[in-house]
Amino acid sequence: MRLHLRRKAAHLVLLPLLTAGAGATGCLGQPVEETVSVLASWTGAEEASFRTVLRAFEEEYGVEVDYQGTRAVRQILLAEVQKGTPPDVAVLPTLSELAGYLRRDVLRPLDGEPGSSSMARQWRELAQLNARGGPDVIPIKADLKSLVWYVPERSPFGAAGPPTSWEALVETSGSLAEAGATPWCLGMSATPGSGWPGTDWIEDILLHRSGVADYDAWAGGRLAWDSAKVKAAWTAWGDLVTAPGMVRGGADAALLTEFTDAGRPMFTSRPGCLFEHQASFVIGIREGYPEDDRGGAVRAAEVTGADYLPFPAFRDAAPGAGRRDAAMVSADFAGLLSDKPAARRLIEFLATDEAQRIWQDSSAGTSFSVNRDVRPSDRGAEPAGATGPDRRAEVRTRIAQTLTASRSPLCLDASDVMPTAMANAFQHAVLEYLRYPDRLDALLGDLEGLRRSIGPDEWLPGACSGPG
Repeated sequence: MRLHLRRKAAHLVLLPLLTAGAGATGCLGQPVEETVSVLASWTGAEEASFRTVLRAFEEEYGVEVDYQGTRAVRQILLAEVQKGTPPDVAVLPTLSELAGYLRRDVLRPLDGEPGSSSMARQWRELAQLNARGGPDVIPIKADLKSLVWYVPERSPFGAAGPPTSWEALVETSGSLAEAGATPWCLGMSATPGSGWPGTDWIEDILLHRSGVADYDAWAGGRLAWDSAKVKAAWTAWGDLVTAPGMVRGGADAALLTEFTDAGRPMFTSRPGCLFEHQASFVIGIREGYPEDDRGGAVRAAEVTGADYLPFPAFRDAAPGAGRRDAAMVSADFAGLLSDKPAARRLIEFLATDEAQRIWQDSSAGTSFSVNRDVRPSDRGAEPAGATGPDRRAEVRTRIAQTLTASRSPLCLDASDVMPTAMANAFQHAVLEYLRYPDRLDALLGDLEGLRRSIGPDEWLPGACSGPG
């Protein structure tokens, strides 16, 4: 029997939970427990994949799941918590907010390590919000962020191959701009959080130039925003993307370009830009490009042939910080907000290899697991007209290897670890800096003032795990 999974309307109030009465039964006499409500950000294709996972849970445990998917997940969750009607399970990308709910006794602690899960040790560490030793939340979908995408068949790198240093990448970009080509795709617009693509750039630069320790201290509120190291990261990004000819349409166009559309010109018959700094989730975004010719017809051969280089090291990096293998990551974390046994059972199920495989298979390889024994799916239709090399399977394997089997440090996106007020101010400052680069000192001064005003209990200790 497959229990019915109800689609909720896109409104801002969760309907009261319908619970099964005593003695209620489902098909074939199977008992039906109370409904478990789940709130997450996934809509569209991502929602369809997640519903496939939830159906498997329903069939296995005889529990009905009431799912609401909305891009305003953070705002809705806060409103429901304030009303005293939180969902049973909530999924957020921001550990800082989940930690806040834990401090308020809204988030329930989990009982030790999840069973039937090959979750990588580094991710078990990253999912700890206190000192109890086990995960407090469950990372159920991960992405690798320290990536620079390009199409090798259109590569300007030549026989030497992709650059291994930031300086070489900047030099190559400058040469392309002087020759009339546009090196970088960039889009800063995102609902509801415009500016985060720029924060990702600054975070990656700080991580790969100053090292894990300084990155961890900065994410944890222990490194000043107006320090030389943090300012150097902003300046390195600004010098690259605000220079003439470096970004498609210039900085003003980047402010108005939706991040989902920024990389589209890489794949048109006459490419409008050649590189994009973006996380692994962009693979799923590109799957729709060949069917959508906005901004020029997209060539499927280039979409399937896209590759990436790890974010490059800096020649002037601090001692021990010039490692290219330290990587920035992000994840969606599921938290338990009720005492229902069925809700706890769902949290445990989401961590299992079984659930993770269902998610990967249903997403045709565009989602990544934190479980070591769950490999990316090779399933997925070949886009019409794809005649060049199809690197998708090999690219997904490399990404999964970094996420689950790397011997190098993994660091969560610092914005996802910082207190919400700090992260929001960071995003807004990035947008202003891109428009007015000469205001950097004032912007960093404002950010530092905010950091000092936030209490120490609102910061997580840091963002990084040790080597795998």
